Amino acid sequence: MEITFGTPRIFALDQRISIEEMRKRADDKKTGAVGSGIGGLLSRPKADDVELVASQRRLEPFWHVACTAHYVYDRTRRYTVPASAPDVRSVSFLGSDFTVVPAGGSGNASTAFAFDVLEHCTEDPREELFVDGLTGQPFAKGQAYASGPRLEIQDPAEMGADGSLVIAPEQRASAIIRQLLAKVMRPLQADTVFEEQLAVETLALVYRPIWAFEYRLAAKDKRGVIEVDGVSGETHNAQSLKVSDLTRRINRDIVFDLGADTAGLLIPGGSIAVKLAKVASDHA
Repeated sequence: MEITFGTPRIFALDQRISIEEMRKRADDKKTGAVGSGIGGLLSRPKADDVELVASQRRLEPFWHVACTAHYVYDRTRRYTVPASAPDVRSVSFLGSDFTVVPAGGSGNASTAFAFDVLEHCTEDPREELFVDGLTGQPFAKGQAYASGPRLEIQDPAEMGADGSLVIAPEQRASAIIRQLLAKVMRPLQADTVFEEQLAVETLALVYRPIWAFEYRLAAKDKRGVIEVDGVSGETHNAQSLKVSDLTRRINRDIVFDLGADTAGLLIPGGSIAVKLAKVASDHA
């Protein structure tokens, strides 16, 4: 089996919602962010009593991977052909004689004859995955997000130059590729296999912008956070702002941990020829 990898790439999605609009959407829900657990409706805080105390722009990763497979093989199969009428007892076909028998056993009105053939087969399956870079779960919005405007990033440090918090992925490329290959690889019902190839054509780490706004209700000393997706504009509550982990910086060699030494982990027990179209490096 031969497996090839395309060039690993990193993208940053364009922010499609203006900061003013995101701030407005967060402000509309700020009382709910700090009001949970505070009595009944009459004791809910007023909007004027809730102040914005901090904001944060961060970039969260998801994976976009796609793989095509190519299989060429032969297999032997027995074909059964119905006879033209019940009175047929045998047929001559391609220089050979075949006995016609009841197709469904004795007592069946239909009749047929059978012969062995060699099937020449080709399969070209393709699979594509969008996976959350932190949880490893399917990322349902990946297709819509990845098809939008984006910027390719050569140096991951560039993304944090404006003060954005860049979150390193918990899931590395090898783990995501393993999920992908599990879908595209299949046991072949074959007598002879002539070609067996896998091509990981897309291997991209994609970052999406999220804005988080922290609010405070001074009278109750309560805080709450509203997060706004910079691509879709969707909002949801959060417990707190994210804290930068200085020990987890994005390193292309670690994130794109692919090579001949990891091939056995991707396809255990296989005899694999690994060809990297481009090895990931700090300046790939």
